[in-house]
Amino acid sequence: MPFDSEGTFTRKHNWEDDRINGLEIVTDHHDEEDDNFAEAFNETFLRDGRVAMQNALNMGGFKIQNCSSGISDTDVVIKAQLTQSKSDLTDLINSFWRIGDIKTSVQSTNHSGWLLCNGQAVSRTIYAELFALIGTKFGAGNGTTTFNVPDYRGKFLRGLGGHSASDIYTTQPEGLPNIQGSFLNNGNSPTDAAWGAFSYSKDGKGSNTGSANDGGTYTFNASKSNAIYGASAHVTPINQAVYFFIKAKNI
Repeated sequence: MPFDSEGTFTRKHNWEDDRINGLEIVTDHHDEEDDNFAEAFNETFLRDGRVAMQNALNMGGFKIQNCSSGISDTDVVIKAQLTQSKSDLTDLINSFWRIGDIKTSVQSTNHSGWLLCNGQAVSRTIYAELFALIGTKFGAGNGTTTFNVPDYRGKFLRGLGGHSASDIYTTQPEGLPNIQGSFLNNGNSPTDAAWGAFSYSKDGKGSNTGSANDGGTYTFNASKSNAIYGASAHVTPINQAVYFFIKAKNI
């Protein structure tokens, strides 16, 4: 049964080609039978792929096997390629985050190899890579089979160095610079000898009215001792709480 000009099977014969090829010409076929025959061929695959499927392929639960790996964008891929692609994707994800990396999240529980930094004790075996990295520096757990992850609840994280603690395992306590200052008051003769956070100004309000050293006012201003004072209306900067997690295991 030949193709038509669009590559579709047809019941119409090329009689001249049939004669040349020595094919027997049968003239008593019913047209409807030929149409059905052509339609059936149009629902099948050819080995050379000349004819495309026109309807969905129903395999009746059977597999299409022994396929080659897809190489073009429009090729079907096989299971081995999908498995490899998943492995490649997993490796890519794990390359983004290394064991010991810290992230913030609105997640509140352990997930996909990430542990909440709440000081929890975890297995030294299950999280062997993290244990090899931090050991018991954040806590020894039960002393044998577990160890503690960092506890970052209520804390700001800062870069190591400068005025930070000497290592990443030590919690640096809260603190402010000391406020210092002094002034000299020589009996009934106040002077303007003031230092640090104190200052003095004569205002004539002392008890020695009319004298050269007649009284004055001492004032206190912490910013004179250190400019950090008065730079903000509060000690704690405006903040929003999040959860800190540590990468403890590759997926």
